[in-house]
Amino acid sequence: MKLNISSNIKRDACRLILLVFLILLAAVIQADARDIASSDDRNSTNAFDPANMNLSARPGDDFYEYVNGVWIKNHPVPADKTSYGEFRILRDKSDERVRALVEEAANNTSAKEGSLDQKIGEFYRTGLDTASIEKQGIVPLKEEFARIDNISNTSDVQNVSAFLLRDCSVGPFFSFFADADPKNSKIMMATLYQSGLGLPDRDYYFREDNESAKTRKDYLEHVTRMFTLLGDTPENGSKNAQTIMRMETRLANASFTNVENRDPVKTCNKMSMEELAGFAPGYDWKKFAADIGYPEIKEINIMNPPFAKELGAMMQNESVEDWKTFLRWKLISDTAPFLNSAFENESFDFNSRKLNGQEEMEPRWKRVIKTESAFLGEPIGKLYVQKYFDQKSKARMLDLVGNLKTAFRERLHNITWMENATKQKALEKLDLMDVKVGYPDKWRDFSALEIKNDSYVRNVLRAGIFEFNHGINGMDKIGKPVNRDAWYMSPQEVNAYNDPAKNLIVFPAGILQPPFFNKDADDAMNYGGIGAVIGHEMTHGFDDQGRQYDKDGNLTDWWTQEDADDFNKSTLILVDEYNNFEVLPGLFINGNLTLGENIADFGGLTMSYLAYHISLKDEPEKIDGFTGDQRFFLSFAQIWRESIRNESLRTSVLTDPHSPHIFRTNGAPFNVPEFYKAFPEIKPGDKLYRAEDHRPIIW
Repeated sequence: MKLNISSNIKRDACRLILLVFLILLAAVIQADARDIASSDDRNSTNAFDPANMNLSARPGDDFYEYVNGVWIKNHPVPADKTSYGEFRILRDKSDERVRALVEEAANNTSAKEGSLDQKIGEFYRTGLDTASIEKQGIVPLKEEFARIDNISNTSDVQNVSAFLLRDCSVGPFFSFFADADPKNSKIMMATLYQSGLGLPDRDYYFREDNESAKTRKDYLEHVTRMFTLLGDTPENGSKNAQTIMRMETRLANASFTNVENRDPVKTCNKMSMEELAGFAPGYDWKKFAADIGYPEIKEINIMNPPFAKELGAMMQNESVEDWKTFLRWKLISDTAPFLNSAFENESFDFNSRKLNGQEEMEPRWKRVIKTESAFLGEPIGKLYVQKYFDQKSKARMLDLVGNLKTAFRERLHNITWMENATKQKALEKLDLMDVKVGYPDKWRDFSALEIKNDSYVRNVLRAGIFEFNHGINGMDKIGKPVNRDAWYMSPQEVNAYNDPAKNLIVFPAGILQPPFFNKDADDAMNYGGIGAVIGHEMTHGFDDQGRQYDKDGNLTDWWTQEDADDFNKSTLILVDEYNNFEVLPGLFINGNLTLGENIADFGGLTMSYLAYHISLKDEPEKIDGFTGDQRFFLSFAQIWRESIRNESLRTSVLTDPHSPHIFRTNGAPFNVPEFYKAFPEIKPGDKLYRAEDHRPIIW
């Protein structure tokens, strides 16, 4: 999973309750870092440096290389990174700032017990205390492993799996959390999402190409080594690995594909406890609710019904001993990054080196900061905005958002393929779209979070318990009103997102920096950068997923059939376009998986260009020989520049709903008519030129 501009938070919310697993993913695809001193000189009107361009490349053949070629050549991926680009530079800057804030808390020995300073500082101290971590080994998890060892029947399997979810935030079979009721967006309800797989995606278990076969072989060896680290003989470790592969393959076969998981209708399956018991017998769902401490749960949205059904069947015909092996694996797999070096190194070797090509680990402090930020990101963010956020940036952003809304409204009024009835509802949805900038209006309460000085992994588990019960998607939210003030991202994150259930777009403080947002730059740079990001998130409310939610965030069909058909026909052109982008030899983008992001890139660029021209009072002067329109598109290309390892690129293409950066740059602009006017040298016959009848018209 790449950390790019987020598609919509509904897709990501299903994973929030398993933050331990998210930390493992963060270790898999780490935010790359390097000395950023040279990046701070971008706070000037010279926000675009032509020296980074490869002018020998033809813009119509490879606009990405034309704009970024020299920069990419001069910035290879460091040994401890999987990729390196503008997102990575800013995340590294954020990490350095967070480090200073956290270390200040860690050095505050007089911090009151239970205060945020104590929690922030204690978490960091235990994470850096490698001597204690090495000495303790897996001893901090002895109670959990003892529970698994003492399992004697299927009922025990379910009891212990519920315990792992409740007290360790390790969901061995599925993720379970509170989320907005798809049909009533004002109320939170219990939600179940498929899980239980150790490979990045269900299709990794079934692809027959050589790379996939090698990945499965590497995975078996990885699982074997992990079991031997737990004390099993190599023979038993290998046998256990085969058991894990067999059981995970069975779960994978019942799981939705990543494309199916993008379908909000297909993943909306509300069932009462009685209905679920009849649909997926073999698993005691009422007892599960009681075991996790919430017996009052009466209804669950089963996002992936075939998975729940198969899990029930597996409970009836898989042996207890195999389930014990499965639970041991899930516990150690999820906690390995927080244990001694033997376990951490083995986890890194497969998840980062084998899957993503990363050669070395990042520094210890950075790994701990990433873990801590996943749990304590908001209280750290409160300190961050007090010290680093310029309030003038928030006002400027709101002006940009206003212009983007004006542009979007104008586009909607002028759309010819949409009937007035649908158009009116679309305009109402746009007008009601809420915008959050910088940081939350109300900060979360972390008083129930307990952090001690005993063990790093125990603090990670305690933080997981807090998230499971009291997080944004915590169990205590079930049946309660949706909190519109809750943020799914911390203020210091370099990202943005759209939440369709709230009809809300969010831009954390971390992304309001050059090259995305530069208060000293010309408007072309800001509209091509952060303006395109704003438009991207707005468009998500009207992409193939977002368009299925109404102005109030309810999953309901508000389109006429003819308009829906016209929309789908237009998006098919976009699917076909991206299906033909070859990323690596024989590996192509999945146009259906990336459709929402590609619509958002296209729509965002279109809206931002129009908003840029709405903002102009006079024709801007050329800068470095480039017109304002050219600088707009150069800015868009600049924010996506990136060096990336082939292994990471392959994993991304197979699992990520975002297209690789090169194709975000070589895709969206070539569907925008004004791009060809800005660069008249792009002609028919150029590799990326798209004839007018092959350019989609969506928003």
